[in-house]
Amino acid sequence: MAEIRLENVSKTFNNNVKAVRDLSLTIPDGEFLVLLGPSGCGKTTLLRLVSGLEKPTEGRIFFDGVDMTEQEPMPRNVAMVFQSYALYPHLTVYKNIAFPLKSKHMKSDEIDRRVMEAAKALDIEYLLNRRPRVLSGGQRQRVALARAIVREPSVFLLDEPLSNLDVKMRQELREVILNLHEKLGTTFIYVTHDQTEAMQMGSRIVVMNSGLLQQIGSPQEVYNYPASVFTGTFIGAPKMNLFASRMKSINTVSGGPEAKGAQWSVSLMGNRFALPLERAPYDDPEFFEGKPVILGVRPEDFKEDGDPDQPYIEAKAVKVVPMGASLHIEAEANGKTFLTVRDNHTPIEPGDELKLPVNRWCVHVFDALSEKALCKSVYKKLRPESGEQS
Repeated sequence: MAEIRLENVSKTFNNNVKAVRDLSLTIPDGEFLVLLGPSGCGKTTLLRLVSGLEKPTEGRIFFDGVDMTEQEPMPRNVAMVFQSYALYPHLTVYKNIAFPLKSKHMKSDEIDRRVMEAAKALDIEYLLNRRPRVLSGGQRQRVALARAIVREPSVFLLDEPLSNLDVKMRQELREVILNLHEKLGTTFIYVTHDQTEAMQMGSRIVVMNSGLLQQIGSPQEVYNYPASVFTGTFIGAPKMNLFASRMKSINTVSGGPEAKGAQWSVSLMGNRFALPLERAPYDDPEFFEGKPVILGVRPEDFKEDGDPDQPYIEAKAVKVVPMGASLHIEAEANGKTFLTVRDNHTPIEPGDELKLPVNRWCVHVFDALSEKALCKSVYKKLRPESGEQS
């Protein structure tokens, strides 16, 4: 097991493509960390840098405080599982799992012990005498995981291992991998572009885009407190709505907008309302007067917040898509279209008039230029069933 620390790591390829840019990150021993981002964001390159398959152009990489920047993969004691299963078709499952141990000239009884333990952990004991060509995709990926386990590595590196599987099999193997992590207690670094997978599996998520680290946090943190427009829109389904607006002070506190505790308002589709005092912007308050901003509102956050003065948006349903327990509604207000979510207990048809409450605790405010979050991340929502803040 190992703690991994990256200090100002960058990777530029020969075609001048900057795959990773000045990234610093500490991964505690035993953590399940997910690298999340779109294709080409640098997450696989970062995984290869940790493994030793690539060397950084700049920066240092440490394992348990030891500088491993220039070391090859073997001394790092890492095991990788890829999207492709990379099994030897002419070998049985047993021999595929045992291969990395035989290459180390390990004793046969120790090889047998490790193979059987790995096969049992992944419930593939009955497959040991079969060859890969007769296995399903899920079975092949279990074999690939078993081959990684037998090495008893300090770090597991998984590069989109479930992308080739159907939805049901992906869900099943997510649980297998999580149980495996809990049992082994080893550091896992998992690459995916699937936000649902990241939210379900990661104890922390690293959100990346264009080689840059956008945000690090627990699944709840990156969802509830997005640090940028990119994070807010990339995480969450259906996608966060974005609206252009401007900040305006409300001089309800003696001393004007520069006074501590000054309140600010924003406009949303023709409706101006105050943000809670606790959500006052960072930095110098005078800087924000009239500042253009981007408001982010998740479709599920058009909901009651228990405030008798809660603002509402008058809208019209344009399109209604049933999604099981909920309805995804494309609505229009003041010439702008956006998405909201309702439960399916109340029938809604295209053309119906909607009165949508705006939960002000859940309105995200981003700088229109930098697209970074401006307001404090106080994300309070009321539970309708209890009426208490959470």
